[in-house]
Amino acid sequence: MIRCSLEHTSAVSKELSKLMMIPVDNYRTCLLYSNLIITGAKIFQFCHQTIGALIKAEQNEMSLRLFLQGAVAAGEIEFENAESVAYEFISQAFSLYEDEISDSKAQLSAIYLIIATFEQMGIFSEENHEPLRTKCALAASKLLKKPDQCRAVAACSHLFWSGKINGEEMHDGKRVLECLKKSLRIANQCMDSSVQVQLFVEILDHYIFVYEKGNDQVTMQLLNALISKIREELPNLEANQDTEQINKHFQNTMDRLRARVESEEEPSYNGLEL
Repeated sequence: MIRCSLEHTSAVSKELSKLMMIPVDNYRTCLLYSNLIITGAKIFQFCHQTIGALIKAEQNEMSLRLFLQGAVAAGEIEFENAESVAYEFISQAFSLYEDEISDSKAQLSAIYLIIATFEQMGIFSEENHEPLRTKCALAASKLLKKPDQCRAVAACSHLFWSGKINGEEMHDGKRVLECLKKSLRIANQCMDSSVQVQLFVEILDHYIFVYEKGNDQVTMQLLNALISKIREELPNLEANQDTEQINKHFQNTMDRLRARVESEEEPSYNGLEL
């Protein structure tokens, strides 16, 4: 059995990170490591076992990051069953997230990391992509705190636009809008009015981002309604440093929209009420 002391885990993780980034070309290139010729699949098998040793040493957050790094590496290296290996690594990251990470802040950081990692990967077919993106959305909606739920669900919306199936971005505008509307519903459930308005402004940024990426499901009517809601709620907030930051965030967003309208760049903001 492999033993891994706490003081050695950092060194182990660094070496493991290096190992997972070694290129394996044309299915046949091999690496001479510890006097053995190891194929690409064998490298990842070794990495998987070593991460398991780190889990036994209760290095859960580090192990989750290494599983995700392994998934990315498997997706970038051509070898037999690379998609299956990448799927195994990212599913293990999910299992670790569900079973071992209980702190709410750590959960939010972990789900952000999983979503961002999965979004950039282009190796998965629809068969494997669908359960993973569904898992991301479900995990986001089950976070304990409503603001965390809201932010994570909004982040999931990007999986349905720039998430890749067989290397091609999904561009599923309808599912993107469903995620953003859900995040808005969750924001409305927050009891703290300043947190609620901050979330509205963040969701507005998401709407603007996907609109400018070409999502025709986001309309001027939706943008105007959200901007009006924010303007209605801002004067009711207690004057403090948090409110000042929210105001500044909102004004920066509006200044950027005004600049876009004046530049007449596509897509057009014709009909936007500034």
